[in-house]
Order: sequence, then structure tokens, then C-alpha cells
Amino acid sequence: MSKKRIALAVALLGVLASGNSYAQTELRIGMRDDPGSLDPATNATFVGRVSLQSICDKLVDIDPMGNLVPMLATGWEWSDDGTEVTLSLRDGVVFHDGTSFDAEAVKYNIERYRTLPGSRRASELAVIDTVEVIDDLTVKFILSAPSVSLLTQLTDRAGMMVSPTAAEAVTPEEFAKAPVCAGPYKLAEYLPQERLVIEKFPDHWRADEYTFDRVTYLPITDTNVRLLNLRAGDLDLAENIAPND
Repeated sequence: MSKKRIALAVALLGVLASGNSYAQTELRIGMRDDPGSLDPATNATFVGRVSLQSICDKLVDIDPMGNLVPMLATGWEWSDDGTEVTLSLRDGVVFHDGTSFDAEAVKYNIERYRTLPGSRRASELAVIDTVEVIDDLTVKFILSAPSVSLLTQLTDRAGMMVSPTAAEAVTPEEFAKAPVCAGPYKLAEYLPQERLVIEKFPDHWRADEYTFDRVTYLPITDTNVRLLNLRAGDLDLAENIAPND
């Protein structure tokens, strides 16, 4: 992903967690396309990535300056030879269905991303040979070779954690339409090519930092139409407006 796209993704999430006192409780964002699959394992679009980061917290995050910062993993420690990395996990986190987030959930997610048919994350995590659960809040990745990019991969969809309970309860096709994660917002409605609606998750570990109760992503493929909707007040934000506009 380009630096400009990373910056936009971070900025959009930053608006959600701005902490300012807005009179309105809903944010409407015009996007250039439909997000497609909402399963982090199979999603392959920029719009999907922007949408999913509000639904699915990641193991590691990236700040506006491009630095790696803790998210669901509060810290990490590399072995001297660079072939093992041990992650300390955040305590008290729950998925949207009430399932607890722990080391077993991390193990499940990494193995799912590596083995699920059609997974777009398999190549991104190919360097992980084994996932070892140390205790409830500690997990170790044993690598086939040193990797300087692994933690960066975990700031994107490869690091997004889904509920093992929910993922096992339905088919992959059903889960791609209604993912269950541990992010600040949970899925409320998804009508492909029409709208994606997410609602604030009150049990999120940073719930008090998120202002809007509801966020709606609207796929509007025509940049001129997005601009007109923005000017008319039907959108609060619009992505990818033509430079000359």
C-alpha cells in the first residue's frame, strides 16, 4: 500500500477517534468503490481495508509517521537470531460476540489466514512456521527465517483478529458478509454496492475515544457525484476527489 493510502486510512480512523464533541452522531463517508469481502482473510481492496480497520482491531498498528505501535499486542520481543518473536497481548479485550481475545484466538487467526482456501494473507504470513501459545496473554511466532517485514504485515489485514467462535459457526462465504471482530465498531448492515453501516461497540477497550455512534460508508464510483454529495452535505467525508476539484 502506498504512503498516501496509508495516511488516508489512518486519517479516516483518526476522525472516528478524534475525541471532539460533535453535535451529529453519524458520520457519512463516500468511497470510490464497494469494499467487497469483509473477511480480512479474503479482502483485497483499499476500500475494504479502510472499512475493516474500524471493525477489526489488529495485533500491531501504525501511526501517522509510519511507526509501529501497540494495539492488541501491547509489546513484542525478538530472539537474538530473529527467528522468533514473542507477543504480549492486551488483557480484557472481547470480540463483538463476547468471545474473549487471547493467545488461542491469535493462534486460530494466524493458522486460518495461512490455510483458508482463497486467503489473500497466506503469502504475507508464509514466514511463520509455528504459532506457540505460551499462556493466555502470550504467543510466540516461530519463523522459518528472519523477517524484517512481519510486524508491518500485522498492521494490515494479516493482523486483524476475528472471533474464532463466529468464524467457525458459519461458512466462509457467510462470514465475508458479516464479520465479527474486536474493533471499535461492529457491523450493523452491509448491502453490497449500496452501503456498509457500522455501529459503535460499547465494550471496546477504547470505546470512550470514539465519538460517532454510527458510520456509513457509501460506494459512489463517480468522483463528480462524490464531490456533489459532499458539497450538498449528504456526505461528511469523500475519498479520492479529482485533484483539479
